[in-house]
Amino acid sequence: MTHWLTARHTVTLLNVFTRSRYAPYSDAAFVHENDELSYVSAMRLREDELFIRRMKESLPKDLKNNLQMLDLNLKDGPIRLRVPLDQLRATPVNPADPSIEKIRKALARQSELGAMETLVVPAAVGNDVDHLTVREAAMPFTALLPTAFYEDLPYLATDASASDDLETMRGSALEAGSPLTPVVLSADEASDAAIARKRKLVLNYASQIDDEAGAVISGVAANYNGGERLWVNLSWLMCFASE
Repeated sequence: MTHWLTARHTVTLLNVFTRSRYAPYSDAAFVHENDELSYVSAMRLREDELFIRRMKESLPKDLKNNLQMLDLNLKDGPIRLRVPLDQLRATPVNPADPSIEKIRKALARQSELGAMETLVVPAAVGNDVDHLTVREAAMPFTALLPTAFYEDLPYLATDASASDDLETMRGSALEAGSPLTPVVLSADEASDAAIARKRKLVLNYASQIDDEAGAVISGVAANYNGGERLWVNLSWLMCFASE
């Protein structure tokens, strides 16, 4: 993301499933159950806002407004689909899930405003149903726009099916006539510095991610010299050929 911002692109983060009770490393367990949803959701939103502030810290003053966040305030899987946490990755996308249409309306609105010239979507490695739902909602737009799929963490590093999940995504894209190519976005700093910065950003989500998971998530960047790998369509390759 820093790579795009320093190249003077505008980035809008679509914050989707932010209504949640999931905050295992917080004090939410001591909150009355009637207040838990609002308490945790507000906590997680503050973490998202802190992430945005941290991302802006290193940007020149004239670029700080190029990073924005749009919150859809939708319920996450355990609440929306009424499934336990340990079943989230075994639950298929529900085509009738109202959140799909809400996400599509938000994307369509960004397009109407001229604010969506490219799209970055979860690859849904690990098959988390919320990630799969976002990917499903975005698919109609991927045929029209330069699109990149990012590798979901920590699943890429911890899930035995990660390679198979990526191959399934690539196979589906190929069948649809839109093959995907892996592209590594290089870090604009030394590898160790990039990994340390990523770890600091990840650990801003202190209610959801502990030190061990933070090290795993940021450590994946070591495979790419501090950068990140995306799976991109042909339109993306043509759009960013010079970057």
